[in-house]
Amino acid sequence: MNSEIDLLVKNARMIDGDKLVDIAISGKKIALVGEEVALPAKLKLNVAGKLTIPGFIDAHMHLDHACLGGDAKWIPRTHEESEKIIREGRKLIDSNGVKEVAAKAAKAVLKNGTTAIRTHVNVDRLFGLRELKAILEFKRECAEWMDLQIVAFPSREALTRSSESESLLKQAMKLGADVVGGLPNVDPDPDGYLEIIFDLAKRYKAKIDLHVDETNDSKSRVLELYAEKALENEYVGKVAASHCSALSAYPQKYAKKVINIVKEAEMSIIANPFTNIYILGQNDKPNGITRVKDLLDSGVNVCYATDNFNDGYNPLGNGDMLLAALFLAYHQRLDGKYSFSKLLEMGTTSAAKATGILENYDIEEGGQADLVVLDAETPWEAIVFQAKRSLVIKKGKIVAKDGVLVI
Repeated sequence: MNSEIDLLVKNARMIDGDKLVDIAISGKKIALVGEEVALPAKLKLNVAGKLTIPGFIDAHMHLDHACLGGDAKWIPRTHEESEKIIREGRKLIDSNGVKEVAAKAAKAVLKNGTTAIRTHVNVDRLFGLRELKAILEFKRECAEWMDLQIVAFPSREALTRSSESESLLKQAMKLGADVVGGLPNVDPDPDGYLEIIFDLAKRYKAKIDLHVDETNDSKSRVLELYAEKALENEYVGKVAASHCSALSAYPQKYAKKVINIVKEAEMSIIANPFTNIYILGQNDKPNGITRVKDLLDSGVNVCYATDNFNDGYNPLGNGDMLLAALFLAYHQRLDGKYSFSKLLEMGTTSAAKATGILENYDIEEGGQADLVVLDAETPWEAIVFQAKRSLVIKKGKIVAKDGVLVI
């Protein structure tokens, strides 16, 4: 490679390495990673040993109702109460308003190092496909500074009791949603609900990501059924389960059984520490973050996400993935060098595996040039002290410096 490259990031420290490397970027891709890379570059940046990681991938957000109801603070929260607040907020905006709140949230998280998002988007009888069409437009508009993956989400509607709800979900996939979503726990027939979901996913060759057992009730046991359905439908490796809060309340023997089936299905589990603590951590009940340690120890792919951005479900949500890592570390009592490295991987490469937003996602030759330079030297320092995001690079271009957007 003799031609001039676009950007050369020098003396970057990787998550799991003591050596410093140089990262050569050409266009939107990483051209070369190595020690003492000597290539002519239009721009050279010496990051002087700072920790450099792939851009965060937030595997579970709700951009379509970000900031709606976030001012209704300090009201005792239940799922039903939160949903009511969100629905009232949705009535106050139009399709342009949907794009505005999504853009506000997406830009806020971009400056903190999130460069790709899987967003669940409401597809329901209240507004039909309005939010989906708006977010599809926003996906095109933000393509140069944020990768979006859209999950068609039928909210709290029972698909087995409403042909209209099922029809809307089908239309959403036809219009261009990437992933089939859902909430089987709200249906009186979870088995029938899952049959509809898998039939639709197979028709569109789409992955599935469901809100599963988002409760601290140990009798809520949809996760096992979902994993078994993935095996029956030969959908191994194409499914994700978000929340899985009830798993933390299961008796140990049953939890182990379920985790083994989840592993066999190659299902990814997406923990959402912010909202689960806020909604479920009340009245002396378990606060519903899933069994992260047990899942990791069993070889399950686990990542974390931020879920709600200053809305009726979590008025305290700010979309900061580094803060979510700290919350998860606190709750799960994760410590030691390995744990902090793993936490950063969970928010980047593990999230990429769970979502498939970006293929072969890592700081390596041929990978997309999405990087975050943290003002820290180790994963422990970055998470515990909530390191400043010195630089955020998206598709080879600097999009934020020291917490300020430059797009």
